[in-house]
Amino acid sequence: MRYKHMAAGVVAASLLTLVVTGTADAKVRRCGPTYEQDGFGSLGTAFTLKSKHDDDGPGGSFVVGEEFEIHTTVAGQTWTITFADNGKIFFTGDDVSTTAGIREQHATADQPGVTQHMTADALNHATGETIHGSLAVLPVPACGG
Repeated sequence: MRYKHMAAGVVAASLLTLVVTGTADAKVRRCGPTYEQDGFGSLGTAFTLKSKHDDDGPGGSFVVGEEFEIHTTVAGQTWTITFADNGKIFFTGDDVSTTAGIREQHATADQPGVTQHMTADALNHATGETIHGSLAVLPVPACGG
């Protein structure tokens, strides 16, 4: 009976080591940090813009992704959202807000060795409010840059 308890303890310790090691490894990002900007639109609506390099493009290619959240609680308003990278538009579309706000997420190709100036712009068709967010995403050698 004593050996069963010892074996169970060894198995539990091994599993704990696996969980701790797996968690620590998950925090290491070879594609660099996440850049973030919080701000307000022309009529005070809060927003968050995030951008980062990643290796989840087609075929594992390196990309720069943008995530844009408009923190409105007003449902039913149409917002036109545009994402650009160094001035080149790579996404534009309309979203209708919910009480949870709006969230758009898209990626564009990485430009190795170049700082990518990522922008997100939004226009609320009901109120005329505009939002402009921008981030400078530095190249990351380990992620194609």
